[in-house]
Amino acid sequence: MSVPRLVLCGLEPGSALALAAGAVSALSGRGRAVRAVTVGVDLPLWRLLLAAPGPAPRVLDPALHGESMLELFDTWCAGMDLVLVVAAEPALDRWQGVRGSRAVDLAAGLDAPLVLALDARGRGATAAAAARGVRDLAGRAEVAGVVVVGADQSRAAELRAVLGAGVPLPVLGWVPACAAAAFDGLYDGLLRPGAAAAARRLCEEASSSLDAAELDAAAARRGYVPARPRRLLTPDREAAGLTVAVAEGAPLEPFALENVDLLEAAGLRVASFELARDEALPAGASGLLLCGGVDEAGLAAFAANEALKAALSAAVARGLPTLAMGGGCLLLLDALADTGGAVHQLAGALAGEAELLDWYGRPRYVPVRAAPENPFDRGDSVVYDLFDEDYLLLERDSVAYEVSGAGGQGEAEGLALPACLATTLVASLPGSPALAAGFVAAMKAWEPGA
Repeated sequence: MSVPRLVLCGLEPGSALALAAGAVSALSGRGRAVRAVTVGVDLPLWRLLLAAPGPAPRVLDPALHGESMLELFDTWCAGMDLVLVVAAEPALDRWQGVRGSRAVDLAAGLDAPLVLALDARGRGATAAAAARGVRDLAGRAEVAGVVVVGADQSRAAELRAVLGAGVPLPVLGWVPACAAAAFDGLYDGLLRPGAAAAARRLCEEASSSLDAAELDAAAARRGYVPARPRRLLTPDREAAGLTVAVAEGAPLEPFALENVDLLEAAGLRVASFELARDEALPAGASGLLLCGGVDEAGLAAFAANEALKAALSAAVARGLPTLAMGGGCLLLLDALADTGGAVHQLAGALAGEAELLDWYGRPRYVPVRAAPENPFDRGDSVVYDLFDEDYLLLERDSVAYEVSGAGGQGEAEGLALPACLATTLVASLPGSPALAAGFVAAMKAWEPGA
């Protein structure tokens, strides 16, 4: 694997990392195919990277993907001119306590230079000393330099003196304090879908403060890492000749795209359809996947697409194998109230309704056990909870999962029909091979005329 790559991380949580990541992706993506990959899930950061033109970002989750992480990464590098890995946790911190998930460990394992986002707002020499300390503790990782965010003129000299002392720590960019302050005012808004446009414009402006030549030179200093043996993303004989219809476009945010990647690697033909524009499902589909977050701004357009709503409801009713997770599950309900109180009439494939309340900045990890009636999944797994909602199924004879609770008390989640698994939780198929296999097997067995 010899694609140019950088690992970017902060020294502490906050908006400085997101601004630096947005600026680097804006600069690097001009005229090139650049893939952003976050390590861990920070939704404001992910939404900012999603708003960039070019390939959609992916998420590596050390807590869910385990040994498949590097195999997924290899897949996402294919065809890219550069891969920007952004660690959601600070440089020396682990994601969910998983060994090997620190940014410095990932940089060493990928033989990729590490770039530090240094939040210098209101600080001078102390901030610079922290960056030098990370380099001293980085082990085998090469720290290529820092992007200084928010340094004012009065402290710039202190920063330069400390960063340049002894073995210099190169400065790859100086994002002005005014840009950092403006971005900080927008960052909390990124908790809501569709709020990234203004923040993205600031990242474009901040990109002019970066040293493009030095960043490119750093990315080119990657080592060669042999491709990992394919164990997970491999062809599946059961998938040969099958087509899965995949919902995309608003009101679904394309979260957990590794699910599509895995099905495609198994040999399924992926036929996408637009929720707001298309009036029918792709012809010849043997299965249906609806997965992602919810972009409230797109709910009205989907609610007005009566033809597609009827097609979705009819497909579920006739037993087309359907996997609906997160926002995809909500779209199959009768109605959904958004956070502003507006009620949208949706597909009506499932008798129920919900009200969106809020989004989590970092998704919650939820341990679940597949209920006996679950049509595709078996056993225990860990899934994501992306948003907070009031959820009511008017008819629920069979549940999809039992959520583990204190004292062993399980809480029912989702709906299980003979060929439809609908849950507001989001599973990652690379981390849930039983679910992937069960879904493909159901597609293989499906008979349109049955």
